[in-house]
Amino acid sequence: METKELNPINFLYVGVDVHKDQHTAVAANCFGHALLEKEINNSKEEFAKLIEKVKILAEAKSLKPIFGLEDTSAYGQRLGLHLCRENFPVKVVSPVLVDRERRKLTHPEKSDSQNALGVVRALISRIGTLPDFSISKTNEIAKDLKNLVVDREFLVKEQTRIKNQLHRLLHRSYNSEYREKFKNPFSVRALEYWSKHPVPAELPDNSILRSQIKRKIRRLKSIKQEV
Repeated sequence: METKELNPINFLYVGVDVHKDQHTAVAANCFGHALLEKEINNSKEEFAKLIEKVKILAEAKSLKPIFGLEDTSAYGQRLGLHLCRENFPVKVVSPVLVDRERRKLTHPEKSDSQNALGVVRALISRIGTLPDFSISKTNEIAKDLKNLVVDREFLVKEQTRIKNQLHRLLHRSYNSEYREKFKNPFSVRALEYWSKHPVPAELPDNSILRSQIKRKIRRLKSIKQEV
């Protein structure tokens, strides 16, 4: 949507506060007066219900719907894609702008409806400069790559945590001697050995310690395959 097409008085502004399972939408005129508030689940069927409500209201007021979403990279992505496929203009609204607009309200306490109204107000005041939500292949690839990086970082952190736990468990089982058995206590060969001999043969069997060590080793092997 080009700036020259934007006459603020002609639009019905729909701001959406998105969450994992539910979204809250508020529709308002160019003066920021709320005309509709609706909660929907994060599903295609619920998206259709919201669109139907918005269409009816827009037609009654002779306005064109335009949507603003605070989060289009995670929980709001499905809704953004659905709205674009239904040929609605969708703008991406920064959380910083939403918070700034919400604080201007008479009752600025944080709530889903107030956040959605903050999206509306940001949409009204910056309609010509807010970026469009895009469903281009390049953007989708970029989002997927970002998710892969985040996922790998999580696995690396978990791997470090598991290794630290295994260090403590092996020390309980072998004392400091476990460090002398292998140059790398987490190599494939070492993990195979600890899995077969979690507790030294000369010590009384400790079923809980044995189980803990084996469980940590299984998880560590699994993470190594994923990373």
